[in-house]
Amino acid sequence: MWLKLDALKPVPNIGGEESIIIEANRIETLQKAGIPVPIILAQTPQALLLADAGTPEQPAVTLLEKIKSTNDVAQIDKILALSIEALNSVHHRDCYLSEAFARNILITNDKTVFIDFETDPGQVHAPVDCMVRDWYCFTFSLYGKLYKSPTQYERLTPALVEGLKNAKQDVRERFCETLPKLLHLRRIPFKFFGSDGRKLSVTLQSLAALNQRL
Repeated sequence: MWLKLDALKPVPNIGGEESIIIEANRIETLQKAGIPVPIILAQTPQALLLADAGTPEQPAVTLLEKIKSTNDVAQIDKILALSIEALNSVHHRDCYLSEAFARNILITNDKTVFIDFETDPGQVHAPVDCMVRDWYCFTFSLYGKLYKSPTQYERLTPALVEGLKNAKQDVRERFCETLPKLLHLRRIPFKFFGSDGRKLSVTLQSLAALNQRL
């Protein structure tokens, strides 16, 4: 890509039976590494049957839903810290996720469970870039969704700064190296390109503020 950011090169979603195999293999690999992922109950060439991450008493909700469910600052900070700590834990185990968006991170019983592994970024990226990609998926999905929720939005940057301080050194260094390059996109007036463009514009502004604090 013209920005020359290896971590943001697209990862193909092949679909069909091959994506079922990829997801099963990725879940198995992550599970062996001690990372909280769904349990595979059954597998066929056409589908996987996965156990529910939650319970009837404590159903699992997405990270985004959990954050938006409260305006209590202490609770918001706790939820963000929990999810960021879980993300760093994946990387400290020398693993990476697939699509580390807020919708693919479930919270239940104060635990974090990761889902959606139909792609394998390791087929396209070096391991460190897979981990940096996780961070970008995570930050983009939260900034883009929380900018209309002021209390949650204001707590996000401090949580990310703290989380990146605790990230693997090579991941943190690569993230900090690529972020200024990504910010060249601010030259494009995305805010005039509909709702998705406005989200991207806000996200880039937020990342600029994050960059100043790293």
